[in-house]
Amino acid sequence: MDDKQGWWVAAGAFLTITITSGIGFFVLPIMIESFIGDMGWSLTEVSLGVTIWGLAAALFSPFLGQWIDRFGARRIMLLGTVFSFFVILLLGQVTALWQFYVLMFFAPFGSMANTYIPAAAVVARWFVRHRGVATGVVMFGIGVGGAIVPLVTSSLIQNYGWRQSYTILSFLLLLALIPILLWVRNPVDNDLSLVGQNDSTDSEQVNLKDLSLSAALKTRTFWGLSIGDALTGTIFAIFNIHLVYYLTQDLGSDEIATHAYSVLQICIGLGTLAFGLSADFFRLRSVMIVCYLLPAFATILLMPTSVVFLAFAFAIVAGFAGGGRNALFPVALYNSFGETHMASIYGLSNSFFMLGTAIGPFLAGVLYDATGNTRLIYACAIAGLAISALLISFMRNELNER
Repeated sequence: MDDKQGWWVAAGAFLTITITSGIGFFVLPIMIESFIGDMGWSLTEVSLGVTIWGLAAALFSPFLGQWIDRFGARRIMLLGTVFSFFVILLLGQVTALWQFYVLMFFAPFGSMANTYIPAAAVVARWFVRHRGVATGVVMFGIGVGGAIVPLVTSSLIQNYGWRQSYTILSFLLLLALIPILLWVRNPVDNDLSLVGQNDSTDSEQVNLKDLSLSAALKTRTFWGLSIGDALTGTIFAIFNIHLVYYLTQDLGSDEIATHAYSVLQICIGLGTLAFGLSADFFRLRSVMIVCYLLPAFATILLMPTSVVFLAFAFAIVAGFAGGGRNALFPVALYNSFGETHMASIYGLSNSFFMLGTAIGPFLAGVLYDATGNTRLIYACAIAGLAISALLISFMRNELNER
């Protein structure tokens, strides 16, 4: 429902994932130097933890989507936040690599349940005319969290050490419970979410056209979107986890690298708004192709490995495009398959994305440890991103094909 209540839901979801995604997704990249220096782990060993996280998330996502469709986003987000609190608290207590791996396995059970899948699912039910803008507003929280939390984490580490930082961050995470309890909920009647339809009869007709998960699996759109998005997820996972480390090696300054990383996350946030707005005014398929192709051109800017200006230029361009992906992908799923089984379809599609998240950082870590060459990693990223854009071009509105 594109009214005041719907925008309050969007605001609540925005505040929630600003906190939950910021702490759940963007703390580890800042902790890598501490793990390597204090615990004596290699980059490959830390990256294996990310692989375990991604594999667990891939296994969990399909079930998560079905639970959201069945029990509602609000309950799932509440449970996920409480679960994440304990995982993050315990991360500050690890003394052995196997303990880190165990916690990395359980971490996505919380951080997937309180971030973008339930947030996108609940907001999509409230909007039709302004779905792109509303989704962009919500996903803007990922960029805001990604911009603020790394700087906060870096400051906490300098003042309190990495262990105490995890403890402080775990309690800050509980602040997300406030907007979830106050504002996040589904419309009382499902048909009320379809604003722009003339009456409930029209809504029922639309719902009858919605594709089930099994029907979506038979379409080229599902596979083009899912595999294309997984490739982009692979590359962005590498940058999310390793970019600070890579730029530190390339530029010789961890401070500059951290600031470039923060610029990337700020632009991801801005990109969600810009591309989310564009989805309401331009052809979605065209906007998606541009969005998925831009990071390939941006990564070319990293090839001269000692130029500070180009590192920040990469962060701006890739950030805007990455933010666009956050806003556009759930809209593409909703527009292509309908709302009834949206969370289930998103959950399964997200499994492919998380497999990319699992594989990318580990392989990149192995490659860097073996060669010490960031350019080779950047070249592979450019190729993967170009193929991703090609696959995204396969999308179409499957509802119109029925």
